[in-house]
Amino acid sequence: MKKFIFPLERMLNFQEQDLEKERGVMSRLLAYRSQLEEKRRLLSAEMERVQKERETAIRKGTTVFELRSSSVLLVSGKKQLEELQNERIRIDEEIEKQRQVVVSASQEVKKLENLKDKQLEEYRQEEAREQQEIISEHVSGSFVRNGVSYR
Repeated sequence: MKKFIFPLERMLNFQEQDLEKERGVMSRLLAYRSQLEEKRRLLSAEMERVQKERETAIRKGTTVFELRSSSVLLVSGKKQLEELQNERIRIDEEIEKQRQVVVSASQEVKKLENLKDKQLEEYRQEEAREQQEIISEHVSGSFVRNGVSYR
């Protein structure tokens, strides 16, 4: 019997490559979100530090210029935090869309793999049936050659 060939092998390979590409996009999005979180964490820590320094300077006595500069830093930091939050919301939406794309691509690959498994099982059953026929023919032939009858 000839070797098993899955007629949609090229399609399966293409779908698997597409799935890997989409997973790569997902990982880059997740890495970017992690970077945003790290920037947010660092910025929050910096703002906290500036606020503490400002409070300490106020208690000890400071100039209007120093108060004004620390206020500008805090306002700028709040604005940057808002921008990071907006970017995080946007990237989370993009991640969710990409998650759907990955799930869909994964389902397509799974369908083709299931079809391949089913066809392979059918091939094996047909191969076993052919082997059984060959054995039956061989046994029948040897009975005929040896003159064995069923009486």
